[in-house]
Amino acid sequence: MVRLLLVTFLTFSSNNLLPNELKVGFAKISITPDLIDKWEDIDNDAQFNSNIDLWTDVNGNGQFDAVWMAGFQNNRPAQGIKDELMAVAAVIDDGKTRIGIISADTIGLMRKFVLSVRKDLPAEWGLDYLMIHATHNHEGPDTQGLWGPSLFKSGVDDKYMGQLKQNFLNALNLAIDNLEPAKMSLALIPTNPLTPIKDKRKPIVIDDGIRAVLFNRPDGSIIGSLINFGIHVELTWDKNLELTSDVAGYLRRGISDGIYYENQLVKPGLGGTTLWLTGNIGGLMTSGPSDPIYDTFMKETITKPSHAKARAYGYSLASSVIDAFHAGNFEPSPDPTLTVRTLELELGIENFMLSLSTILGIIDSDPKFNLKPPFIHYLSEIAFIELGDATITGIPGELYPEIAVGGIENPQGADYSIDPQEVPHLRSQLPDKLNLMVNLANDAIGYIIPKSEWDEKAPWIFGENEETYGEIVSLGPNTAPIIHQNIIKLIEDSKD
Repeated sequence: MVRLLLVTFLTFSSNNLLPNELKVGFAKISITPDLIDKWEDIDNDAQFNSNIDLWTDVNGNGQFDAVWMAGFQNNRPAQGIKDELMAVAAVIDDGKTRIGIISADTIGLMRKFVLSVRKDLPAEWGLDYLMIHATHNHEGPDTQGLWGPSLFKSGVDDKYMGQLKQNFLNALNLAIDNLEPAKMSLALIPTNPLTPIKDKRKPIVIDDGIRAVLFNRPDGSIIGSLINFGIHVELTWDKNLELTSDVAGYLRRGISDGIYYENQLVKPGLGGTTLWLTGNIGGLMTSGPSDPIYDTFMKETITKPSHAKARAYGYSLASSVIDAFHAGNFEPSPDPTLTVRTLELELGIENFMLSLSTILGIIDSDPKFNLKPPFIHYLSEIAFIELGDATITGIPGELYPEIAVGGIENPQGADYSIDPQEVPHLRSQLPDKLNLMVNLANDAIGYIIPKSEWDEKAPWIFGENEETYGEIVSLGPNTAPIIHQNIIKLIEDSKD
């Protein structure tokens, strides 16, 4: 069950800028946790076993102090740091409305945490709205609670979460200090076919394309960019034990600083600060452990999950953006103005294991309880931002791409024999602009699955031999129709 609670139309007070004078500011800050104890994975299973694996009690407190890595199996402690995890902040101000966007190299951030950050925003910053986004990084610390040392023991470190919130505030403060006049340009950029996305669940539907927003100074130099692309940030996969920003980090560094191999610059970047926004990744948009990609710079095919594979994919995306810029494919968006619309939704948690994890406090959220099923309800939100000739749709989980671009089916074996509910598809209703769709925006509710494709009972859809993965980490079959319905409402309201 989902019901609409609140609609907020954001038309805000002036922030001491001239009307239609666009200013932007970017900042970034490391959010890499400290690693304390060291350990050796003797049985090479990427899981800590105190009876087999060796560890060193560095701080002498008699217990194994771990940074539990999120996104795959439980009990995966980090051994080292490959590259810094980052929080990147952008503040955008059109003279009437000021918004902030934070993108962090984490698996997901629950709305309770997002609200706590918003609550601590100083009024003098003049922020009318803040979107907090997780890149869905599977190679960073557990920030939701689902990937601790065991199934029913949270992996969240409260001290780290407190520091993370402060890091977000510090990054926003720096971005506000960095505000400067800007021009804006947009591009929809095709990806390199040599680095394809794979859809791991039928029907095979992919919302492809890189959506890029550039902000530049009057002299043409780049202040920063927003890059929206849909792939799971997980290409180093489940045996990796080093903290890394994975494919998102390579894209950011490639666009901003240039593409490097063995400390040698092979392609100059555009400059500025790059902010990654994860696109529609439900259905499991990824490049899996047996999917080959081609590194055009090293001229080799990479299949095995590795840092090299994440580098090749991230640099491929960065290279496409850099090439589009030099080809003159970015179109100006003159005199951009800002509007923001949000909806707060109450979602029923129909998934037994997620309900149990919520009741036990493993997932850090503020549930509401009901006397009728679904017994646990959860507040989330969606958002629709218009910025000149671009829109940004904030989606609180991982949207199956067929909800965005069409192709929903009702295959044999589905639990509901119904027509597709999430129609028309979202992109058909969005305005004729560059439309960014951001998953894991302001929340992390799991997969958003078309109801007519919902399948948690045998026989399995498309003749599969076992249950498909998505339903295990989804609130339930009624989540997608209501999120779809209310995103449509926000889009329609924007046209009034």
